[in-house]
Amino acid sequence: MTAENTIKAFVALVGLAGFVFGVGKFLEVQAVEAERPYLEKKLAWCEEAVETTSRISTSAEPSQKDIDRFWQMYWGVMGLIEKKSITSAMVEFGAGLKTLPLAEAGSKDLPSMKRKSLALAHACRRELSEEWSPSWSKRR
Repeated sequence: MTAENTIKAFVALVGLAGFVFGVGKFLEVQAVEAERPYLEKKLAWCEEAVETTSRISTSAEPSQKDIDRFWQMYWGVMGLIEKKSITSAMVEFGAGLKTLPLAEAGSKDLPSMKRKSLALAHACRRELSEEWSPSWSKRR
């Protein structure tokens, strides 16, 4: 085999590798694009759940509207999108919420409820980073 043929074979091999890599990246992007509507909805519901739990846990007298919304999300939309870590965080917040009388929710166990709300935010970030972008989990 001459040097010219060797160079031609090498160029063809590099071209083929580039083509295979390009097809792989294209398929990866298409998979993310196919999941985008689900991921955007999951992000929106996670944001709403975190905002609701944070209002409940930081208010001296949480509104019944926020408490009702938490339970609506708990028994509804969050069940569509949550995996283990979000499920655990929602269950923990719900258990804490059940033990607090509405009038005392802002004073009796506020630090615990704040931690549970923050745990939900971290669980949402963890799950979303696994599904959407691993770089999210690196941000602190």
